[in-house]
Amino acid sequence: MKNRVMVIRKLFPKTYNFLVYLINGSRKIFTPYSIYITDSLGGSFKTYLSDPVNINRETELKRGLDAESERTINTVLERIKFYPDEKHRKKVSKSQPVAGGLLPVETAVMKKQIENSLSGDRKKYKRIFRHLDESVFYFYHGLHFLPENVLNYLKNKDLIDIGAHSGDSAIALRKFGFRKTYSVEMSLKSIDQYKKNMAQLKISDNSFELINVCVADADNKEPAKFADTGSTGLSLLRNRGKYDWITVEQKTLDTIASEYRISPGLIKADIEGMSFDFVKGAVGTMKTHRPVLAVAIYHNPHELFEVKPFLEKALDNYTFLIRKLSAGIENNLCHSDIFLIGFPDEAAV
Repeated sequence: MKNRVMVIRKLFPKTYNFLVYLINGSRKIFTPYSIYITDSLGGSFKTYLSDPVNINRETELKRGLDAESERTINTVLERIKFYPDEKHRKKVSKSQPVAGGLLPVETAVMKKQIENSLSGDRKKYKRIFRHLDESVFYFYHGLHFLPENVLNYLKNKDLIDIGAHSGDSAIALRKFGFRKTYSVEMSLKSIDQYKKNMAQLKISDNSFELINVCVADADNKEPAKFADTGSTGLSLLRNRGKYDWITVEQKTLDTIASEYRISPGLIKADIEGMSFDFVKGAVGTMKTHRPVLAVAIYHNPHELFEVKPFLEKALDNYTFLIRKLSAGIENNLCHSDIFLIGFPDEAAV
């Protein structure tokens, strides 16, 4: 059989390629896949929503948002209610309609557009990153959706990159003209890789500063102890595996910004379930410098439902958007990469 296939491949290459395309396409359509809601990074969304105390959370979250933000929230909420939590995950058929329908970012047309756009960056960074996250290199943590005036507002100001990992955000966001990048990262393994990546790309040490600290809601906390996996999913809320255990100081962003004399034009935070703690310790910096905000709010219900209302009360005259920044729906991607994007109204003038 194998010899016959090789003969067809050699004599009729176009026919062979077409058959391979049909077979692979069929596999993609009919092979079952896993889909679930994360419940290991700060609690179950279902349990949270079933608590009478939280009965008004959905209304508070949607208040004042544009139509696309509200559509995103409605779709994600349908999926949260329909799909099982991570501990009860199960396989579903790819022919089964996705709960809530597809968001614009999840359509075949958009997937193709993202893929075409990232092709050049994949070649450029192929020796640096095995995978280019579309939320970083295509949507730029939500900056993709902002008007030109707001993007101009960022120029010659500092970038605070919280959850810097190995430098992908710092590298992707250089195009927006920041004066300096302050990368906050708790993993020593990630910091080591960050330095190697910057050196390989010949990015000057003067353009960035690494800050090894855990961002917290208060400054009086004991140092955090955790297993340093160096992975993108590293979180204080979930320690897994046999890795080197390290101890890292915890500080509020207000303290960090004061110590390093940072004047942020953008604060990006994707810290695996700790975003609500981050914003509670960053109000002073936000009020003083009025930066653009790009905050991941999808890891747990406290992020999704409480970060935006908290910021609305703390900050005057800010506009907020909520967008999904990934095209996938498999596993927990059905509700992943949901970002809260905020900017001061004066930036849009």
